[in-house]
Amino acid sequence: MENSSLISCPFAEISERRNSRRYHWQNDTRGDDSFVILQWTISGEGAFTWKQQTWPVPPDHILIALPPEVSSYGYPADGREPWHFSWINWYGSLALRLLRDFRDQFGPVLPLKRESREGIAFAQLIRTAASRKNQDAYQMSADCYQFLMDWSRLLQSPNRQLNPVAIAKRICETRFQEPIGIKELAAQAGLTREHFTRIFTHETGVPPAHYLRKIRVRTARKMLKFSPRNEVALRCGFPSVRALNRALATRSPGRLDEPPGD
Repeated sequence: MENSSLISCPFAEISERRNSRRYHWQNDTRGDDSFVILQWTISGEGAFTWKQQTWPVPPDHILIALPPEVSSYGYPADGREPWHFSWINWYGSLALRLLRDFRDQFGPVLPLKRESREGIAFAQLIRTAASRKNQDAYQMSADCYQFLMDWSRLLQSPNRQLNPVAIAKRICETRFQEPIGIKELAAQAGLTREHFTRIFTHETGVPPAHYLRKIRVRTARKMLKFSPRNEVALRCGFPSVRALNRALATRSPGRLDEPPGD
């Protein structure tokens, strides 16, 4: 009989590499057992689909899947390098309740840096489970719960390890007066420029440069009611009044066409 207060981890893998689109798991066809999959990218990139949306799974990110739900993950169709990852499965009604709530709160693909304290703890959980040695069931369950609580605190703290897109959006919103470049935003998010642009566009619907310009234009329109154009251009991050005028006259694609808020 299952002990509802325990989390068990009978299966894990420290290092696995896949570089073919044939690597694909459809979670609603894996049988009737309910369990949790935590898959952590080391290098390359995976893809996770849930609720008709697809999220990239870049390095230092974990996907959370709960078979037999309708979701899937695997090597992306546009993959260019092997997906290198670790994974661990958690079993038990407690694991299911905790991770379902956790995912609903934070999302299905979340950051966790390997060099962080929480990342080191999670790597140890994977090593312990992968060793296939007899585990102290109570200690393993306690370690899993402690890791999840520490990760939750990290994601909620003021200096939390934010999703890369959230990091970039915060920078845009607080430093739009500065000459911020996409390369700098990508570096602050810890990603290459190409990968950063891809995931930012996927999540927001517009490229990062358009998102930043939207903030500048919206702020400029408000300020023009009270301030001269040369001052507005300077305070909203435009290099000149001409650049401000051009931005005000240009309609950008996607969500950027929404009317500015008051």
